[in-house]
Amino acid sequence: MSNSKKVGAIEINTPPEGYKKSLKSRLIVAGILLAILVPSIVIGGWVYFFAIMAFLLFGIAEIIRAPRKKYNWTVYVATYIIVLAYVYWMFAKQNLNKYFDNPEGFSFSLENYYQRFEVSIIGIASSLLVYCVEGLVDKNFSFDDVAYFFFMTLLVGIGFQSFYFLRFFPFSMAYDAGSASALWNGITYNQDLLANASFKYLGSTELFVFAVLIPIVNDIAAYFGGIYFGKHKLNERVSPKKTWEGFFFGWVFGFAAAFIFGMVMAACGLPILPSLTIDKWYRIFVVCFLGPLLADIGDLTFSLIKRYYNIKDYGDILRGHGGILDRVDSIVFSCIGITMLLIFIYNSWNILA
Repeated sequence: MSNSKKVGAIEINTPPEGYKKSLKSRLIVAGILLAILVPSIVIGGWVYFFAIMAFLLFGIAEIIRAPRKKYNWTVYVATYIIVLAYVYWMFAKQNLNKYFDNPEGFSFSLENYYQRFEVSIIGIASSLLVYCVEGLVDKNFSFDDVAYFFFMTLLVGIGFQSFYFLRFFPFSMAYDAGSASALWNGITYNQDLLANASFKYLGSTELFVFAVLIPIVNDIAAYFGGIYFGKHKLNERVSPKKTWEGFFFGWVFGFAAAFIFGMVMAACGLPILPSLTIDKWYRIFVVCFLGPLLADIGDLTFSLIKRYYNIKDYGDILRGHGGILDRVDSIVFSCIGITMLLIFIYNSWNILA
């Protein structure tokens, strides 16, 4: 670790050389990302849909590049098709089902069908088959490649599907008559909300903000906690710079930020969801408690893959931040876990629903 000094009874590390320059670069890139993402998140709809798709396309390219090998063109094509299918299969399936059920009364919907979180079993099996066949016919495509591509396409696919779920789930619930007894800002939580501009652009974003607030604050607090107070290595084999002190800083602050946000919104009559009201505070607690842990698992899992391939970052599109996958590693795991928890809560903890 770097040198340290004592302030009273507390020993504080001296930041390493180049720390300020690195931090400045990170802040600039973070500001640019926020300038791009915040408007798309607030506007929602197709603007958000295509913004997430753009980041996804860059992420798929990084999946292919990470092993630092030259693959057949079939690997590139298959990987793009597989990941896009994982992300958009449910959205397409629900609209097509509605169309075939009632072609004349069909109305295309971007937001109405995100009450569930699904990946096609046929899609998973097809993905495994495609990569196994590639391994059999291409001597440059090893079993390691089969396992890596199968795992990463599924992980990134369901991760990005969770980004859509968290933004559109409030709309899906408003379409659902079962939520009609709940209130948001005094408005019945049903289709009346869909015509409310405040809900469309602000209220419906609360869930997404709540979900990503956990890993973002967790990462920031863990970074500064590790820099200034880190002494004990968390898992040097996987991530040499991470410390237990940084881990607990991230966990505490990530939990606190999200829990305060969720409780304040509920207390103001603007609950994140009808099932996360002030009297159901313990549900908010559970989600906020587990969220930072899931974020750390995601961060370390992506780091484990980078160590295996001996690379520093998945890409270099974001100066000082690496690639898209380097930025969403903890967010992917956290959002997947939060999505699953919210579905369990929505279905009264019935895992068979």
